[in-house]
Amino acid sequence: METKQRFGYLEALAAKGMIRQFQKGRTILFQGEVPRSVLALKKGMIKVYGITSNGDQRTVTLLGPGDVLPMSWVTDKAPVCLYYYEALTDCTVLAISKDDYQLEMNHNTDLRNQMLENYVSHYVGATMHIYALEQSHAQDKLSYLLQYLVARFGVVEADGKTKIDLRLSHQDIAEMVGITRETTAVELHKLKKKGFISYQKFTYYVDVPKLIRSTGGDEFENVRV
Repeated sequence: METKQRFGYLEALAAKGMIRQFQKGRTILFQGEVPRSVLALKKGMIKVYGITSNGDQRTVTLLGPGDVLPMSWVTDKAPVCLYYYEALTDCTVLAISKDDYQLEMNHNTDLRNQMLENYVSHYVGATMHIYALEQSHAQDKLSYLLQYLVARFGVVEADGKTKIDLRLSHQDIAEMVGITRETTAVELHKLKKKGFISYQKFTYYVDVPKLIRSTGGDEFENVRV
């Protein structure tokens, strides 16, 4: 789906907001910060993460065009940001007041339905991510994580393989499942030798049927979030 389509009915808020640009690697919101406004992502990718007591970074989720943040604050479930929000790529964000956002949500049925569908997709994606985290072995963690990434960001190529439409380093992937970068590199190489995946320049291509058969998780084959 194109970026404009993903942003969709959030465009109704454009006249009331202000466009902000964030370069790749910049922290957009800090854990514990009280946000000044609701942020709607128009273009780019945002990484949401926390830091463990040992100082390790752990990725909670990835946000794309059409996502609103920080949802814990926007929906009045928390008075502050629960995590850090970092620009994974260069990002374009629409900043709007919380009052304006809530007013539009109350009166714009199309926007409300779009946000509901968005939240449901994130919920399903979160359960897939959690399932990957619960696996005992590193290779299984990565196999199920790849299935989640395919469901969320997959684009089917002409050769039938699915491209994960993100640029992810071994470190990025390691932070998603709580293992070391070194272990991630070794286990991804094993998956590559088995013919389940291929990768070059931080882009991953997945032979979905082969990968799913290896885990027995065929219930995830046609999931799109």
